[in-house]
Amino acid sequence: MLWQKDNMQKVCLFLASSLLIFLTSFNISFAKEHTTEDSTASDSAQKVTYELPYPGLLPDSPIYFLRIIRDRVVDFLISDSLKKSEFDLLQADKRLNAGIYLFNKGKLPMSISTISKAENYFMEALQKIKEAKRQGMETTETTNRLINSSKKHLEVLKSLKAKSPKNFKSSFDRELQRVDKFVEEAIALILK
Repeated sequence: MLWQKDNMQKVCLFLASSLLIFLTSFNISFAKEHTTEDSTASDSAQKVTYELPYPGLLPDSPIYFLRIIRDRVVDFLISDSLKKSEFDLLQADKRLNAGIYLFNKGKLPMSISTISKAENYFMEALQKIKEAKRQGMETTETTNRLINSSKKHLEVLKSLKAKSPKNFKSSFDRELQRVDKFVEEAIALILK
């Protein structure tokens, strides 16, 4: 009986310390925009100057479900439309970058699925920024990030489509069509 109590304490201590490490390692980082003074106009037309954040755990990780749980909890706790839009944009950018990593690992079906989820988050970000604008919030900075991010998503998808085998090109075409609409919607937000 003493042995069982000792083991139970060890298990509880392990779970508590794991939870503590998990919660303290959580941080939010937003994608950064970089501009360079010495780039020519033709370079900037070809390459979008928007850096995607590091994706962290990839969907092929056995503990990826922990990240999903954490992200859903954080998502649930955000009630402000503008902050929710920023969070969804961050998730979209991270998922897109995760899709790139998976593509480079040769896991094309998982890459396409992850990229599709990225675009779902992007769509949510657009809806939340529209809601924030209707509520009278200042949305210019976030909207500009949405525009730059959508252009980066377009650039990345075109690049991945060009590198992908023929049987995956139609999947990239579907995502490209979605992102084309996102670019238009994001630009329209600034013009209104």
